[in-house]
This record gives sequence, C-alpha cells and structure tokens, in this order.
Amino acid sequence: MQADQNAIPCDGCIQCCKNDQVILHPDAGDDLSFYRWEPIASALYPGRSVAALKRDPITGHCTYLTASGCSIHDKRPSVCRRFHCARTALALEKLPHRTRKILRRRGDVFDADLLDRGRDRLQRAREMGLEQVLDTDQQVAAFERIAAMTKGR
Repeated sequence: MQADQNAIPCDGCIQCCKNDQVILHPDAGDDLSFYRWEPIASALYPGRSVAALKRDPITGHCTYLTASGCSIHDKRPSVCRRFHCARTALALEKLPHRTRKILRRRGDVFDADLLDRGRDRLQRAREMGLEQVLDTDQQVAAFERIAAMTKGR
C-alpha cells in the first residue's frame, strides 16, 4: 500500500483549525445543511462570495474546535480532509522568491504560525522519506493565481 499524507503525523496540532478559513465545496461532498457556515470573500474566488465554516468571533478559531480537538472530525469538510500544513510549506518552497514575497506582503494568504508548523512537518516528512506524497500542484497553482491577481491591483 502506497503511503499518503496522513502518514505524516500532525501529533495533535490544531494550528490549521485556529487560522485557516475553511471553504466548503458541495461538489466535493460537503453538505451545507450539516455545517454552520457564512458567505465570505476569498482571494481564491475574486468577485464572489463562497460558503465557509463560521469562525468564533472572539478567537477567530473554527467554531467546531473544542478543547479536545475537532468536534466534527468524522464529518469534517473536504478541505480539512485534504489539508496538510507540510504541503503548504512545500508549495511555497516551489514558488519563485518574488511570488513568495507578493504573497507575504498580502498578509491574508497563509498564517505565519501555520507555516512554521508546516515547515516542521515537512522536515519530518523528509526524515520519514515521505515528501513525495505531498502533491503540491493545486496549491502552487492557487498561490500563483493569487500572486498574479495581486500584481494587477
């Protein structure tokens, strides 16, 4: 059996639940009637609003985050099932320096704490010989689209 990104341990980290806006994708199986969500503007979908999990207005964390972790882990959205912070770190490594600089300057594309955790998990993946399971094509393309839109501002 071939390893996938789930073989790279998160070790109970919940940084992604604290920082990332979770966009829901009904076409990927996310049932909007199950989740507490709100329409948001996203750099990935310029000019339109998209459904995203609600955030706690005080902490900014996902409303499903509890002291013991994700309260809907078995029914978490497709983005949560596919996400791994190591992929984000690797995707950023693959971008030209100028593109990374544009994304950093925007300030709304990735969180510094999450990226630090991603670098740590990427190093762990490399130690385990699992870097190749992190498919970064979609994330690199998304980062490039956001950077290109930013240049035109």
